[in-house]
Amino acid sequence: MARMKIFSASEEEAFEAPPVFNSAERKRFFSLPATLSDSAAALRTPTNRVCFLLAAGYFKARHKFFNRQVHAADSGFVAAQLGVAAEDVTLAEYHKETYARHQRLILEHFGYGPFDEAAKARITEEIARLVAVHIRPRMVLLEAIDVLTRQKIEIPTYNLLANLIVAAMDQRQQALSDIIDSSLTASQREKLDALLAKAPVEGEEDGWRYRLTLLKKPFQSTKPAKIRANLIDQQSLQALYLDLQPVVEQLGLSYASIRYYAYSVIKSQIPQVSRRSDEDRYLHLITFVVYQTYKLNDTLIDILLNTVQATVNTVDKELKEAYFEDREQRHQSFSSLVDSLRQNVRETLSAIKRIVADERLTDSQKVALIDSELNPTDAKPGQLELQFDAFEQSAAKLHEGPDRLALLEARSLKLQHRVADIVRQVEFFAQLQ
Repeated sequence: MARMKIFSASEEEAFEAPPVFNSAERKRFFSLPATLSDSAAALRTPTNRVCFLLAAGYFKARHKFFNRQVHAADSGFVAAQLGVAAEDVTLAEYHKETYARHQRLILEHFGYGPFDEAAKARITEEIARLVAVHIRPRMVLLEAIDVLTRQKIEIPTYNLLANLIVAAMDQRQQALSDIIDSSLTASQREKLDALLAKAPVEGEEDGWRYRLTLLKKPFQSTKPAKIRANLIDQQSLQALYLDLQPVVEQLGLSYASIRYYAYSVIKSQIPQVSRRSDEDRYLHLITFVVYQTYKLNDTLIDILLNTVQATVNTVDKELKEAYFEDREQRHQSFSSLVDSLRQNVRETLSAIKRIVADERLTDSQKVALIDSELNPTDAKPGQLELQFDAFEQSAAKLHEGPDRLALLEARSLKLQHRVADIVRQVEFFAQLQ
């Protein structure tokens, strides 16, 4: 029996039992090539012929053998195909030696290799690699089965694979424990153990909670008080992470492994963590520190981005509201400027028309009068040009609306109050692989 339950009882039973076929699948998997049918026909007894084709059909479906187990419906189907009476098939007469010889023939026909010592050594190496990367035993087992199938190697029993996985996990755990035992200083051990001690908490009835519990769940709120609480936790975790970084590098854990161990801490009660052996406890606490440091940094960066975006959205909303509120004023201002210009130009043109039409005036007098209309002595120099400049400036100002940068500046202090410490404090690390 395997020392660890990787599959559930029902999954293990299904893995070790021959597949259950419907009628269409039975025709598909037991309709075998002529070479196998000829090999079966050459066997001496009806039992051997039927059992040989049953084993071949099961292997075709699942790439493994099932220790002479068969389903009655499958046995009857194959017997009918071979023209053998069902009562002539006796499984007790299907001997181990015969079954082993049939396995070799079937493997050779499908181009598969047996699960021998060489195959066991290869899959053991692959399992060790998977354990170092995935950690989750179920995923390792499924991947190992997939590797055997891709390499066209017979799939062994569940217990054999499960025991290989457990052995690899034990070996990996021992290697990690050895690194922690040799690399972790007394000061670092003391700091990690301090996470399992109680600390005073404001607002709590009893006033004390485990430090580890306080670090398990960062706040997602953008309120300044919650951000400050996150920053305090982040500062504590980051200092511990930087102190432990040489040990973390020696452990060489993948991100999946770190998350696996850290989640075990997050989901466990403090006494459960405390009862672990020293090296195992420190391994779990180290991965918790690493995982929570990255998670808290990500949370703070999300808060920074969300707060900045909220400020930008507020300014954009105010700009739109100001634009729509000023529509009437804008219309009136434009109308007034246009009317003023129209009146000025119209009066000047009317006066010029009257001068031109006056037959009593000589050409020289007309020119002089027109010049006086265009350049009245009581008007400021360039009055018409000034009116056009004023019109252009007013139009530009009304078109632009409120100054966006000024609105952003007005909210900068509030924004800085929330996020300035995030920018100052958060450090960026290389992504875990």
